[in-house]
Amino acid sequence: MFIQPTDCWQWYYDGQTDRLMLELSDNMLFATEYKGRQLIPSAFSLQAFSVDDTALYYQLFDQLPELMLTVPQQVQLVLNAIAVSRFYKPLMPQSWFFNEQLGQFTPSVGELVVMTTSHSSGEFMVIEAGAQASVCMNVGASLILTTSKTLPCFGVIKVMNNRMQARLPSNKFLRQVS
Repeated sequence: MFIQPTDCWQWYYDGQTDRLMLELSDNMLFATEYKGRQLIPSAFSLQAFSVDDTALYYQLFDQLPELMLTVPQQVQLVLNAIAVSRFYKPLMPQSWFFNEQLGQFTPSVGELVVMTTSHSSGEFMVIEAGAQASVCMNVGASLILTTSKTLPCFGVIKVMNNRMQARLPSNKFLRQVS
């Protein structure tokens, strides 16, 4: 079920669950993945789902067919991404977890990228694109960063752009010829 944003949607912080929430209707709530310690001060007061939030909602949805997610999973990913874009505390780059890539890469907001650690690689969505570093959200399973640290699904990290590479589109109609 594809959910269309409305002017009734409201962001608020729920102290009992320690989560940023989005009230979609009188009987429907969306709980983001983000706790109070991760949020900027404005997240602690009631905020309308803005016109900018709505524009970003549709912009990010346009990037998702490549991920082969169900519509509810797409909505979850996009709403978490908007929460990060609007309410997440600024981050310092933590690029040392990821392998440097060859060439110059300039990501754009909503772009799907791949980053590789010494243990594995993961897919990310660019939430804030900067000239040197960008804020990215993990859109896959938990990613092993080190032997003692993982980045969960919807986890957020700021990384230098030279650690990213464009995600190659998947095409189920392509086949390997040997």
